[in-house]
Amino acid sequence: MSLRLRLALLYTAQLTVALLLFSFLLYGVMQWAYEREVDASLRSVAWQVAQGAPLTWSPLSLRSLADRSTFILVRTEDTVITRSSDFGIFPMPAEALAGKATFTTERDVNGEPYRLYTLPIYVNGSLAFWVQVAQPLRLLERVLTSLRPILGLGTALFALLAGAVAWWLAGRAIAPVQRVAEAAESVGQSADLSLRVPYSGPPDEVGRLVHTFNGMMDRLQEMYTRLAAAVDAQKRFVADASHELRTPLTIIRGNIDYLERAGTLDPEALADMKAEAARMSELLEELLAMARADAGQKPELEPLALGPLVRDVCRKAEALPHQVDFIVELPPALDRVMVLGHAEWLRRALYILLDNAFKYTPSGSVTVRAGRQGEGVVLQVIDTGPGIPPEELPRVFDRFYRGDPARSRGGSGLGLAIASWVAGMHGGRLTAESKVGEGSTFSLWLPIYRPAAAQPNS
Repeated sequence: MSLRLRLALLYTAQLTVALLLFSFLLYGVMQWAYEREVDASLRSVAWQVAQGAPLTWSPLSLRSLADRSTFILVRTEDTVITRSSDFGIFPMPAEALAGKATFTTERDVNGEPYRLYTLPIYVNGSLAFWVQVAQPLRLLERVLTSLRPILGLGTALFALLAGAVAWWLAGRAIAPVQRVAEAAESVGQSADLSLRVPYSGPPDEVGRLVHTFNGMMDRLQEMYTRLAAAVDAQKRFVADASHELRTPLTIIRGNIDYLERAGTLDPEALADMKAEAARMSELLEELLAMARADAGQKPELEPLALGPLVRDVCRKAEALPHQVDFIVELPPALDRVMVLGHAEWLRRALYILLDNAFKYTPSGSVTVRAGRQGEGVVLQVIDTGPGIPPEELPRVFDRFYRGDPARSRGGSGLGLAIASWVAGMHGGRLTAESKVGEGSTFSLWLPIYRPAAAQPNS
């Protein structure tokens, strides 16, 4: 059974129950109102009889007090004193015998219903006789008999009409839900994550469902796009890594073949083999670093004094090949700055920045600076090299990206990607600014570590 049919049946059943309750209520109210009107008439006639003198209680005088459909009887418990017509003797209710005015509904010998009012009459404080006034309920019976099929037929017709309207309304109400289901089926069959469900209705439950579905599809499409990009990046990574490893291996194999043919140990060939082996070892270390980054591995961090670490890296960087002035501008206050980090990875990140600056700066200078910036400290490596074109600047932290081959100085293209990962691993960031012809500035921002005991009270 479809949701639309269930909703239509539910609406129809509810309205049918409401119509039945209304019909019963209308039926009961009409019966009650008619009987109240009859009761008021009977009470009025009975009191008129009770207020008259006993000598005036003749059939003619009694008939003058009411219409022909009303019957009046004056009696004692066992004897009829007078009556308006030969209607018969009415039953005596037990409450009336006890001296209480009473309304009852009785039936005559023919089964016709009538309403009876019995009024006790007291003389000198004693119960002397009773006045009974009756009126047939044939009119009420006819009205109620005619009303029953009308209410039944009306309820049935309204139920059918309500069913049709409920079917139409349910169709309109669940149309967005049906579109969501169709869109989900279409996505499952065609894998088209661009499908969305249009909706212009109110922000009710159905609206929230459509909004949630469209939002879920947006997130799925975004995740799928990222996954596809990650797969493509992984393919490029494997291809580039294979290419990078193939080059030193080819050189080593070539030198080995040369040595086999020459039959002697050529120092130059051995030096080339050693250099390429070192290059391959460095590349493998960088590939392992990227693999750790992809796996989400993070080394254990500990409080470090940043000043001594940076000075030590700068001292060792003096040994790197360079043809420019190397300027170190580190304030003494840097020695008191603590960061939560991993010493070896921070050294590697700084070393990568300095090595890149030396490689791409043929003349001028490379400067290392440090200073406070917000809640952290920033380390800057500034060079006066050729600079990076604006269109290439957003990609300098991509893996294996070397930019324009004409400006390439060798290397694996993984260094800046590793340095950026190290910055993120420490809760910091690595940014690059550059102007063509003027040079580049790489800024490594790290949050300052403050022990809990040193935190100011808030």
